[in-house]
Amino acid sequence: MAVTVTLKTLQQQTFKIRMEPHETVRALKEKIEAEKGSEAFPVAGQKLIYAGKILSDDVPIREYRIDEKNFVVVMVTKAKSALGSAPPEAGAPSEPPAAPPGPPPAADAAPPPAAPSEEPPAQDPPALTLAEPAAG
Repeated sequence: MAVTVTLKTLQQQTFKIRMEPHETVRALKEKIEAEKGSEAFPVAGQKLIYAGKILSDDVPIREYRIDEKNFVVVMVTKAKSALGSAPPEAGAPSEPPAAPPGPPPAADAAPPPAAPSEEPPAQDPPALTLAEPAAG
């Protein structure tokens, strides 16, 4: 018996796809790509989320007990391409390369020392002492 899977994109577009319960999540992704286009929804970039879980490609749809009244979120991630293999989209501004990642700062690390400045470092003011009033 076929099941209807309701899908929702991050742009809040909702659509439905009919599936056989024995078909896998990968087959669902392929149907999404066929219906919505390989440019916007490539199988390799799709992540399907239902009830807070990312669905695994090789698991049959019936294992997730997807209810037609609820929806599966379709998230598309940009494919990480090798440098120069994909031309940038027309009109898209090119982004400068990101700085190489360094070690993450430790939560309890001291702040870096201040850069030296022209002024001498500030010193603590002298301690004030209270004097007894002079007897008059």
